[in-house]
Amino acid sequence: MKIVMFSINPLFPKVVTGGASKHLYYIAQHLGSLGHEVQILCAKPDEVSAPFTWVDHVSVFPVLPFHLPFPQPYAVSGADLALIVERTANALVGADRFYIHDGEFLLPDVYAEIPTIASFRDNIYPESVLGSFIGKFDEVICVSEYSAEVIEHTVGRFYPDLRSRMHQVNNGIDFDVFSPVDPADLADELGLDPQNETILLHPHRPEPGKGLPETIQVVNRLVHQHGITNLKVLVPEWIRSMVSSGESQFYEEMMRLMQDLGVREYFRFIHWMPLQRMPALYSLGDVTLCLGNVVEAFGNVAYESLACGTPSVVAKVGVHRTLMPDDLIDKVNYGDIEAAVECVLTVLNGDRKVTQETRNFLKETMNFERQVNAYAEIITQCKKREPLRFSTPKYDSTAPYILAPWCYLNGDRIYHDFRGIFEPAKALAVLLRQSDAISRQEASDAGIPSETWETWIERTYIVPK
Repeated sequence: MKIVMFSINPLFPKVVTGGASKHLYYIAQHLGSLGHEVQILCAKPDEVSAPFTWVDHVSVFPVLPFHLPFPQPYAVSGADLALIVERTANALVGADRFYIHDGEFLLPDVYAEIPTIASFRDNIYPESVLGSFIGKFDEVICVSEYSAEVIEHTVGRFYPDLRSRMHQVNNGIDFDVFSPVDPADLADELGLDPQNETILLHPHRPEPGKGLPETIQVVNRLVHQHGITNLKVLVPEWIRSMVSSGESQFYEEMMRLMQDLGVREYFRFIHWMPLQRMPALYSLGDVTLCLGNVVEAFGNVAYESLACGTPSVVAKVGVHRTLMPDDLIDKVNYGDIEAAVECVLTVLNGDRKVTQETRNFLKETMNFERQVNAYAEIITQCKKREPLRFSTPKYDSTAPYILAPWCYLNGDRIYHDFRGIFEPAKALAVLLRQSDAISRQEASDAGIPSETWETWIERTYIVPK
């Protein structure tokens, strides 16, 4: 079978640029091992222009002139967009399947005649969000229950039959790769002494939302309030061709914040690690911090770290709220620096370790073989279907509404993933503590003014059940 894949992210022969590209590699590799011929079209970076072979039966063609670096990959001329359409259409001639990684190919007429599968790796970047609404997919894969619920309660409101095409396939962790290893060689290379230094990991892209300012605030308290001065915080440098002007400005702001708080000396910026060396990096750290407010649909870093034996501290944003039970991973409200510091201190004091129960949960919930086998089955068995029909929803005063999956209540406050802040919501909290679903009529009977109900709708706190 000839399978054409699309990635709006550039791909490189020896470097994996993040979770999305890593899972694309795993999926393509598995399909290639089954004997399928896989061709991957991706954005054209400066460093790579010639096609290359990723693994046997998997060829990568970095030929699509999207705008790089991000954001706004579609900020290209009509001439370049025509090239993108032409090269994709030509690649699809004779193809049996088209797989769109992250749903970001926004030109559905190009694949109208070919069985097409899209997976959604996030629920926040504009191209993915728009793709979920306008894509004409025959099958849809979501990487977590959280991500599936977001799509169901947004796109699914207008396409009632979407649910029948949706598959939840959790991202998997390759435990043959991600497991505790001896990090001595990497420590020597980086000039670190893990026996006498406390090492914190912030293994994320240096972009807003990934938690670097929160990590800096945690370090400030660890150093200046708790006297931990043997601290080293490892932060990877981003790939040069993918650094946008916004990320450069963010980097400069973070450097100033470090200087202002007197913690610059505790941060080490290290080169971007290839996939094969990430277990050593995780194993080198004492704690991995994932404290940002970016709305992760899965969040690979926190769970890969646990697989390598290093505890993670995560903000309760997006999938991190629900993917693992609270007793198996440390969770804090976004922005609660003191709580994050307490979690780190608990780990450093030896009172929090990665237990066998945590490892068992990871292996069951994030089963790598199950992931790639499920993708292969969905992709190869996909059939061409009639496009979903748009339907205008109508809700009367008795229609039940529930708390949106992108929100959670904390006392009398509500946190909204896509706003990244807590807001007061006492009346709503009272109603939802009494019942999981409420209607406009029930709210009115409880003395809630219609203006307040409309505010909840407007601020997308609640959604139709």
